[in-house]
Amino acid sequence: MMRKLLATAIFLPSAALAQTPPDAAALKAIEAAVPAQSWYPEGYYDVRIAAEADEQERKRPADERIFDFDDGLGKRFDVVDCGAEGHDPAELDPASARYGFVASEVARLRADFIRLKLPAAAWAEPLLAFEKTQIAEAAKASEAEIYGVETAAADDAPIADDSISEEPDSYALLAAAVEANRTRLAPRAPKIVVEGGCGAGEGGPVIVRTSPAGGEVLLVNAFAFKVCTRKQPDPWDRFKCKWNEIETGVEKQLAGRYVYQVRWPDGAIRKGTREIVPNYDEESAVTVTFKKSGS
Repeated sequence: MMRKLLATAIFLPSAALAQTPPDAAALKAIEAAVPAQSWYPEGYYDVRIAAEADEQERKRPADERIFDFDDGLGKRFDVVDCGAEGHDPAELDPASARYGFVASEVARLRADFIRLKLPAAAWAEPLLAFEKTQIAEAAKASEAEIYGVETAAADDAPIADDSISEEPDSYALLAAAVEANRTRLAPRAPKIVVEGGCGAGEGGPVIVRTSPAGGEVLLVNAFAFKVCTRKQPDPWDRFKCKWNEIETGVEKQLAGRYVYQVRWPDGAIRKGTREIVPNYDEESAVTVTFKKSGS
């Protein structure tokens, strides 16, 4: 069973970002480092390249998820990232909704292994095997599973207990394969393990405003914007990508990275990328203000 570390509504974004979204040429350049595989399903490669660009925008600390419990076993690196950012499938095109989680996990793991200074010979083939397995499982997922729709059949189905499964999941297989290679090729690097144990949580509401008031706010998931940039000559066209007009002054469930364009009645337009971080400790609303000038 594909391990979904993050439920549809789970987002744990990092600090605010102020990047300009990559253009089509920048996304094209990524193909040299991430070539298409013959077994990639239709539409997946665009999603995979977008995920790689998404990962490149993150600035992960060198020691992220490296643990030492002073138990004599040395430093360990967990391939499961409970803080990985999720994408709401409702904000994505069909291919991204189905395969976005897989592509993002593969991009994240690739970056992790490079950050650990492991040679490609230690992780490249195991990561491809992991990706192939995850894609196959995602391809079999029903629409209800992808979009988190509750059904009567799902309510009546027995609850799966991963703890009694005799078959290791793909994360465990990945960790075991990379660890075996690490022992031979990079014995001083942290041990590669799978710990997991991720919980669930949902942030509080967000209120969007503009300064001055009266601006029209359009948002699109930053990951979806990258996929659209691969497919459309003008991803800023509100009718070509999954742009959503956000009503200002009312509470909304928003979390994660978004590309925005705000238009004021005088014709002024402001565009960019914005991290929206709700309150995860309590249900009080967070106000996000888009300004015509300044930061």
